[in-house]
Amino acid sequence: MKESSPGPSSLLQDFNAQQHANVFLRAFSFATIQLPRSSDETVELADRVVLGDKIGFIFQLKEREQKVASKPGDLEKWVTNNVVKKGVKQVQNTRDLLRTYKGLSLVNHFGHRVWVAPGDPDDLVSMIIYRVPTKSRAFRAARFKKGKSGGFVHILRDVDYFEICQHFVTPAEMLDYFSFRRDILINWDPAGTAVSEDALVGQYLLEDYSSEPDPKFERAARSRGGPTACEFSFVLDSLASRIASQPDEYADTDWYEILTEIALLGRYELKALKQQLRLALEAVRGNRFELPFRIASGRTGCGFLIVPVTREFHDRAMGALESLSLASKHELDLPRQVGIGMWRNSEFVDIEWIFQEGDNPPNPELDERLAQSYPFRNASEQRLPPIFV
Repeated sequence: MKESSPGPSSLLQDFNAQQHANVFLRAFSFATIQLPRSSDETVELADRVVLGDKIGFIFQLKEREQKVASKPGDLEKWVTNNVVKKGVKQVQNTRDLLRTYKGLSLVNHFGHRVWVAPGDPDDLVSMIIYRVPTKSRAFRAARFKKGKSGGFVHILRDVDYFEICQHFVTPAEMLDYFSFRRDILINWDPAGTAVSEDALVGQYLLEDYSSEPDPKFERAARSRGGPTACEFSFVLDSLASRIASQPDEYADTDWYEILTEIALLGRYELKALKQQLRLALEAVRGNRFELPFRIASGRTGCGFLIVPVTREFHDRAMGALESLSLASKHELDLPRQVGIGMWRNSEFVDIEWIFQEGDNPPNPELDERLAQSYPFRNASEQRLPPIFV
């Protein structure tokens, strides 16, 4: 007897798989079923919230049944009533509920209990993601809903949302893109609604914020970031493994502090970090000596130091990472510092992480050592304000 092949996965299954693959969403995403409510509350909520430091999202999923017969106009009615009208109401209900909390203790996808503060729910980026049967006829649907009170809800086909996730990994990247998308759809409607999502992504990647939306921008969206994006994914996978290896319900908070600092980096800050991670990995794989790479964000108050170590100094690598991170934090007078050490133990590259925070009191001895033997590259300003590289 042959086993029957499994049916197609649902939108919820695909959405959960995508969130599980993204370390940021895995850490800061929560099902709304966890939100405490009184027993007499019966309003429907959105499916999921992402609650991070200063950045958050609300997600509502809608899927039309595969076997539903479709008459002319049925899909448009389903989108209007079920996706837009009902979905926006669920999003608003979720905003209203989050407004009642000062803080929440929730369990994330790593199985760790974390404390989150929702902040102002009106600042959360809200979106409804919907799926229709693959063989559905072409139809037009709203791409956003702007409420009378000013609230904005993005409305996307599932394929468009998953395509966006291929380009933007961190919460800050997602926030920045959806802010651009909102402005385009409002200021250029109906031109903004007439082009594909790929065209909007391409226009954003080209940093063309003032032109009218145009299908010509689709070509730019075909890029996936090249080697730099692959190396960044490799480094994030290392961090995800460290977080996942914490067996207790209350995990070491340093890992989440590091993840939060990366999540908050702006577009150009993140671009600089990705480039330096790639250069450091190339040096380690080639067993080539390089001075540490570093950036410091004046906007967030956190520095990142990347120390590539050759095989010759492998035994002293961790001590070097700690001392250099402390020296860099002291010199730049930063309240927080993320240190990333890389070395090749065998055929694989090992990555170590440290997090340092606190004031930088006077340290004449350290100042003297830095003056006598400066271990960093000379600072040079680039087109990455407010970053020092």
